[in-house]
This record gives sequence, C-alpha cells and structure tokens, in this order.
Amino acid sequence: MDKKLLTDMFDNLLHIGNKTNYWYPTMKSFIYGSSNGVHIIDLTKTVTQIDLIKELLSEAHTSWKKILFVATKLQSRTAFSKLAENAGHYYVTEKWVPGLLTNFKTIKKRIATYVRLEKEAANGNFDILTKKEKATKLLELEKLDKAFRWVKDMKKTPDIIFVVDAAYEDQAVKEAKSLRLPVYGICNTNSDPYSLNEAIPANTNSVKSLDYLAKVLAPAFSWAVKKSTPKPAVKPAPQTTSSEKKTESEKSEEK
Repeated sequence: MDKKLLTDMFDNLLHIGNKTNYWYPTMKSFIYGSSNGVHIIDLTKTVTQIDLIKELLSEAHTSWKKILFVATKLQSRTAFSKLAENAGHYYVTEKWVPGLLTNFKTIKKRIATYVRLEKEAANGNFDILTKKEKATKLLELEKLDKAFRWVKDMKKTPDIIFVVDAAYEDQAVKEAKSLRLPVYGICNTNSDPYSLNEAIPANTNSVKSLDYLAKVLAPAFSWAVKKSTPKPAVKPAPQTTSSEKKTESEKSEEK
C-alpha cells in the first residue's frame, strides 16, 4: 500500500476515532487500537473502502443516477456542499426534513410552495402586501429556503444517499433503508458500518479530515460531468433509405 497516501491521511487526522467508551461494537474490525483513551482507525481499511465507494459513486454518476448528499454536521457542510454542487447532485446541509424520502409526495407540495414564494419575491409581488402579510410571507420563505434550497429541483426520490456521518444522520439512513435505497457514507467509531451498504471508516469530527475526504472523492465525478453533457432524451429518427426516397417521389409524381 502507498505509504505516502497513508501519511497524507494520517496528517489529515483521518485515523482519530472517538473515545474508547463511546464506540459501536461492529466497528471493531476497522479499529487498529487505542491511544490515550481514543480509538485509532485502521487507515489501510479506510483506503480500501474509499476506493470501493469512489468506484460505486463514479458508476452511479456516469449512469445518470441522482445522489443526495446529507451533510448537516457543521464540520462537513462546506466541503460536501461544494462536492455535490460541482458534481451536479443534490445535498442537504442545514437540517434533515423528516419524511424527505419516505413522505416525498407531501414534501413535493412544500417544495412547490417554496418555488412559488421565491418567484413572487423576485417579481416584487410582496411589495403590494401589508407589512404584516409581507413579513409572514418572508418568514415562511426563509424557513423553506433553509429546508429545500438545494433539493428544489428534485422531482423524485434520489437513487443513492451519501451520509457524511452515519450516526449523526441516522434519520436519513433509516428513511433510505426503509425505501431500500443504497446508502454509502462515512463512519466514525461510534457508528454502525453495517447500517450502510458501504462505509468509509474515518474521523468525522474534524474539518480537516472531512475536507480531505471530499477532495479524495471528487475524482469520482470528474468525468462525464452532466452539466456539460446532457443526457440524450430522444433517440434520433431513423433515416430514410434511397429506395424509400425513390418510392416516395414516385408516389408524388402519380398524384
């Protein structure tokens, strides 16, 4: 295994887990040992899982599947929102809205309300309202913006969910699993890696660690970018053969 890669991961604090009295037993196979009451993650396992998940994400991306990144943990918001936005996928960074997956039909109505209010605000429609009515509308718009700003174009439930911290984003994981959606993500030593389809064992408490992981995962979306190569929607019409053209011209002469 590449020693430089392991050194980079060590320097970016990926090996630091949680306290030894705050761990999930199924993480045992991903733990190298402990130091000063803190679990140390086995970085060789981290490398293996990163490579596997990069391959899965790349395959999904190039197959035009939509991925929802869930990164509501403060340390993860900046790096993973940037990753998702550059890749052309959806993301949630403020707060997980209960039912976003399992009750999507109702959520779609709320998103429609958000889009309508956003248009009304942009068109100056709020200016003709009374101060109280305008304040009420703006407050509702602010709440909906926090909840749905980066998923407002989501027309159906996503194909794959990626959670930055499996324990922290447990509600999103439960909803995804109830719909049998594939869930990938990052697990610290206090998470159950088997609650996900595939998990990267790594430090989820450090901005430095999560920034590094976002950069490492970015190449999975670096080719066949959807923004520049839109998915073909309609098959090209079959071309008319020379014999068919001749028949058509003869028919027109007969007429």
